[in-house]
Amino acid sequence: MANQDDTHDASGSRNNVEKEIKRGLTVMKSIIRARDKGEKFEVHWSAEDQLIEPNGSMLASYIGSLVRQHIPITCDNWRSPELKVGKEKIWSEIQRSFHIDESRQKYCIQLAGKRLRGFRSFLSNKFLKDEEGNFVEAERPMKYAEIISAEEWDNFVAKRRNEKFHEVSDKNRKRASKPAYPYKKGRTGYARLQQRILAEEKSDATSLPEHVLWKAARVGKDGVIVEAVQNVYDECETLSQTLPSTEVQDCRSVLSRVLNVPEYSGRVRGKGFGVTPSSFYKKPKTKNPTNKEVMETLAELRAQVLELQKENARYREERCGSEAKDTSDRASINCQPKFPEGITPCQLYLSSPTYRIVGKGKVHNTSGELLHHNTLPVGYMKVSVDLVLDTDALLPLPDVVSETTLMRDAVGSFVGWPSDLIFPDAETPTRPTHKASKGISRRIESVASQKEVPGQKLKKAGKDIPTTSGTKSQIMMRLEKMVEESDIMHGAIGSIDFDEGVFGIAHSEIIAKEDMQQLFEHEELGIAVIHTYIWYMYVTLMRGTELCNRFNFIAASRINTTFITKNPTSVKNELVDRFMAADDNTTPSLYFLSFNSGNDGHWVLVAMDLSRLMVYYLDSLSGDWSKYPSMKKTVDA
Repeated sequence: MANQDDTHDASGSRNNVEKEIKRGLTVMKSIIRARDKGEKFEVHWSAEDQLIEPNGSMLASYIGSLVRQHIPITCDNWRSPELKVGKEKIWSEIQRSFHIDESRQKYCIQLAGKRLRGFRSFLSNKFLKDEEGNFVEAERPMKYAEIISAEEWDNFVAKRRNEKFHEVSDKNRKRASKPAYPYKKGRTGYARLQQRILAEEKSDATSLPEHVLWKAARVGKDGVIVEAVQNVYDECETLSQTLPSTEVQDCRSVLSRVLNVPEYSGRVRGKGFGVTPSSFYKKPKTKNPTNKEVMETLAELRAQVLELQKENARYREERCGSEAKDTSDRASINCQPKFPEGITPCQLYLSSPTYRIVGKGKVHNTSGELLHHNTLPVGYMKVSVDLVLDTDALLPLPDVVSETTLMRDAVGSFVGWPSDLIFPDAETPTRPTHKASKGISRRIESVASQKEVPGQKLKKAGKDIPTTSGTKSQIMMRLEKMVEESDIMHGAIGSIDFDEGVFGIAHSEIIAKEDMQQLFEHEELGIAVIHTYIWYMYVTLMRGTELCNRFNFIAASRINTTFITKNPTSVKNELVDRFMAADDNTTPSLYFLSFNSGNDGHWVLVAMDLSRLMVYYLDSLSGDWSKYPSMKKTVDA
């Protein structure tokens, strides 16, 4: 008897529910009558491509009616290919009654899916649950018998009684039961609410900020604004005035940042249905390469590597041939420098990314010499590192045993070194001549390695230093005298310590006598001279003043033609790191880069204004920025 009573009560409550629902099926007779007359309704869209009035709510309701007729309520996956016919039918019915462009099909079909989910939730809440939210036995509602078959209803009920469905349903119900900021505009969506506000304010704007619309959607009929909502709005207003507009383009709006809650992909908080991050923030779409494209790219890279290897081999042959013709020139670089058997002091050079001296040590030229119990590769010699001049330089042959890769970690140990980059410590090598089309000459890119004197050579202390003809200034004469009396004239190398304020990173700059020669004879200036001049300006004029917030410098040794050609990604990362080093600086600042164009050692000043996204190329010679495409491409990226 108890079971019969429970069944009777449950069925009775279901009958009461059906009696309460007096409204019939939505068939949109006005649309059907207009269609019979050959009339179509115009559809209007907001600036964010959302349905608005007039006729926006009519189309939305009509889509809900169509999806209930053509898509079964048992559908679990809206993307299922089995629904293709039903979706096409929905779209064709929409086009029969509304003037609507083909580009709006995706929006309408997505809205149909949303309407179907809402209809299924309505059926569950009205017919499968009691007032306390517990599932009960229920027969198929006769009101929807025309669109829901008995078999379809039984399958629907079975799915709703599934344990997994109950877990998901309970979780979602708890999450939505106590919203912190409840929406109070009923069936009026964000798009129509925005349209109403703009109309009431008689504004020429096409849209409202997300936080403004979000606040308006949480104001009740009494016009009272909850304190928590007002606090969020005030924080958004404050943040929007301090946050650069470019930072909002990361799909995290001001509202999202203030609420600090997890975001769902594919939506913009405070804008409603149909607005996606890609459409709202106008971000360019990126397409992942296919396997075929990846293989083609790899093939191209292999071909380029082979071509570079061939070119390098030709260059070595030409260099060896040209040096063999001039054996009388003691300063020439031999293809394979000859060292006496035994241990000899030497200088260690690297040719990449710039040709320069990186340290000093001793070469161990003995037969059968091993390096860490291993045979040396062809073309390499065993050297011991005694002095490091470039601490961050990469070893040409990293030590796999001790995992040593940098020069600073190799002091006091043995390493393998290319024999053509080892020179006796008593002599100063002359770099090979490069063609003009090979970018910046090594003489210009190199700083510490500049060992040759293009004109007359510097004489020993007590002798005059040659200079260009003409009257020299008193300052230049004093400088010459100072250098003449210093130990630089005897081969000593000076070092200047740069703190982080100059280029964003702390490092040391090496000054040799060749750098002085560049000044005295008005030759092409190397990076060492340029950097030292910038350092002097910083120490004399900027350090400790507000100028440090207005002007920043980028090291020319890290952004040059060679780097851009060989590793453009690394150069871009260097620029980004330099910009980020002053990230907390709120004062708009200029970034200056001394860039060597590679055209006979000509320097160009590049000034970057990040606040205006402007780049200025200051060239002392006639011409325009198009002469330096690699620099422009890197900075623009």
